[in-house]
Amino acid sequence: MIKVHLRDAEGHLGQLIEEAAAGEEVVITSQAGFTVRLVPLPDEAGAEPQGSRTVGHALDRFIGTWTAAEEAELLASVEVFERS
Repeated sequence: MIKVHLRDAEGHLGQLIEEAAAGEEVVITSQAGFTVRLVPLPDEAGAEPQGSRTVGHALDRFIGTWTAAEEAELLASVEVFERS
C-alpha cells in the first residue's frame, strides 16, 4: 500500500494514478482528517480493471522478479506435489 499526505501527492498525482491503475492500493490523507483511496474503475464494457484481481508486477520492487530459467526450475521442483 502506498500512503501519502495530500501535500506530497500533489506533485506526483500522475504517478499515483498509474500505480492505482496497476493494482497498487493508494491512500491519500490530509491534515484536515479526511482519507481517500484511488481506485481504478471498470472500462465502458464493464470489464474489471487490470490490476483489480491480480497482483501483477505491483510488488516487484519489494520481491524482485524471476527469470524464465528460475521459473522453470521452481516449477520442475514442485511438480511432484502437483501429481494426485
